Amino acid sequence: MEQIKPLNGVKVVELSLMVAAATCGRMMADWGADVIKIENTKGGDTMRKWPAGVGAPVEEDFNPLFDSLNANKRAASINLKTPEGMNIMYKLLENADVFLTNVRTAGLEHMGLDYDTLKRKFPRLVVAQVLGYGEKGPDKDRPGYDNTAFWARGGFMYSQSIEGSDESYPVYMPTGFGDTICALGIMAATVSAIMAARTTGKGDRVSLSLYGTAMWMANILINNTQFGMHYPISRGLCSPLGAPFRCKDSRWFMPQVVDFDRDAHTYFSLLGADDMIDNPIYSDRANFNKKEVSEPVICRFEKIFAQKTASEWNKLFKSKDLCCEILCSYDETLNDEQAVVNDNVFTMHYDNGQEVKLVRPCLRSENLGTPDYNRGPMYGEHTASILTDIGCSKEEIDILIKEKIVIQHD
Repeated sequence: MEQIKPLNGVKVVELSLMVAAATCGRMMADWGADVIKIENTKGGDTMRKWPAGVGAPVEEDFNPLFDSLNANKRAASINLKTPEGMNIMYKLLENADVFLTNVRTAGLEHMGLDYDTLKRKFPRLVVAQVLGYGEKGPDKDRPGYDNTAFWARGGFMYSQSIEGSDESYPVYMPTGFGDTICALGIMAATVSAIMAARTTGKGDRVSLSLYGTAMWMANILINNTQFGMHYPISRGLCSPLGAPFRCKDSRWFMPQVVDFDRDAHTYFSLLGADDMIDNPIYSDRANFNKKEVSEPVICRFEKIFAQKTASEWNKLFKSKDLCCEILCSYDETLNDEQAVVNDNVFTMHYDNGQEVKLVRPCLRSENLGTPDYNRGPMYGEHTASILTDIGCSKEEIDILIKEKIVIQHD
């Protein structure tokens, strides 16, 4: 079948560090965009070395965590602190559809890459920026990362874990989650702006912040604080209709009653709690928001779930078409048949003989099919060819390399 890449012909110039903007660029590259990653001449993206801190390899030609965020891109290393380097950057942007970045606005202004400057120079250009805290306010220029601007300031670390006792402590934030959801959001906004720019001839600036995205993800919880809900929710107040339970084999099982009127009676019956079916106390979903109702039921159900293994409960719940899952670890998901058959996992084979399983982006298209998964670019790997594309001669490129304005990988 012919592979149709929806973003074929779209050119993206990416100036980013670490995860959020880079992940957006990777997904756009998967979908056919020509994504050129611009890195400094002092070692490049800090994500090239960061994986070493968690024990992952960071060899020049074997850097799986970097590749996961930068597959299918080209890369050039340019010193943007020089006039020559900035001239190259502007030439790249002349024919680009998108300038994608997570550099703070003050830094962009200092370099001459802020939206107002680029709008004057390149009226059709879409500027896509990932921010920490938003475009306005006292914190607009602060550095913001996944664990601080998203998880800490956005409410999750406190509201989902600290119960007020001296023994409670914040949940450890899952690395990269906030960045990755921001990447999905900024990609949606960017593609929409590209469509408008091609229709109207006018570029745009699209942005989202880690902080604002965290609030939007938690909008139901945040909005509901105005109507009597308080977080964190203790185990005693956690509804037994959607709480995990430890089973006989010490695995955790997660039942979920979504449609109360339809499924609650089946749920109670599966647990042998038929006495709850006709009890008016348990016939009103709102009653489970009361601790005096929920806590005794939680204690009762904990004893019941402990009588069977998680697999046994899973089989029973599935037989009644009830929503449920066994809690899985990350390493289990990497080998999950459901993940494998849906191409959520890809085995990358490296030239050094190593192979590593890497998770694919979750977006799907029938016409595109399964995108190629080419390793991320090595530092400065495509500098010379990218400069050739914008009209630089071999002699000019040699001078730029000699004067260390650019770096070309050997």
